[in-house]
Amino acid sequence: MTTLHFDEFLKRACPEQDLDWRKYRRASRRRVLERIAALGLTGYADYLDYLQSHPREAGELPNLLRVTVTRFFRDRDCWQELAKDILPRIMARKTTKTLQALSLGSCGGEEPYSLALVWAEYLQPRFPEHSLNITGLEMDPAGLARARQAVYRPGTLREVSEEIKARWFSRDKDTYRLDQSIKERVSFRQQDLLKDPLPADQDLILCRYLFFTYFKANRLLGASRRIRQALNQSGVLMIGLKEDLGPQAKTLFEPVSENGCFYAS
Repeated sequence: MTTLHFDEFLKRACPEQDLDWRKYRRASRRRVLERIAALGLTGYADYLDYLQSHPREAGELPNLLRVTVTRFFRDRDCWQELAKDILPRIMARKTTKTLQALSLGSCGGEEPYSLALVWAEYLQPRFPEHSLNITGLEMDPAGLARARQAVYRPGTLREVSEEIKARWFSRDKDTYRLDQSIKERVSFRQQDLLKDPLPADQDLILCRYLFFTYFKANRLLGASRRIRQALNQSGVLMIGLKEDLGPQAKTLFEPVSENGCFYAS
């Protein structure tokens, strides 16, 4: 029997599922090994054979390999543009005073809470008559538990300004606890982003370092179409600064900023 290392397993398994094997971290290896053990298999080569003969299992590979590490205000320039330009522009086009926002793959809550902090810090004082409903979608129960607890290590806050940190976080030894008023601005829901339909009529969707990092070809196109369907006519997609929509998805969205973080449906 051929012995495979984890990287070699990724090189063979990911392309068939339209996944970019180079983007996955070794942190995903633990879940793969746990799945191999649960199936009673003996190693990566065994599991590769199993994937090839079980299409349903292969279709779940993105969930198995998911990366659960992020941080507050990742790509700070994008968040500043969101506060100064994108959100005010969305509000100017709306006929109602309530905005709907969706965070896909919210991990430990850092992304949707960053949005809540942007709203509380910069937008609510300027537009007191408006409100923002934020929903974080995450399939991992452990990630949802961390998000609802909202207690973070200092490294997760390294891009948070000292002013925001002092105003909205309380220090407890070597952790930071998010203020309850910010926590209450976000609702979390367990959802399989590969299968379950996305809530419709969204003004803003955060999909950062998820689909546009790990997906390729038809899998990426399908995910992009689902995002577009979930956005309303004036809705905006926010991706990561180091991400790219890819040639097929670019036919579905129009850029609305020079830095490449924001796209209109």
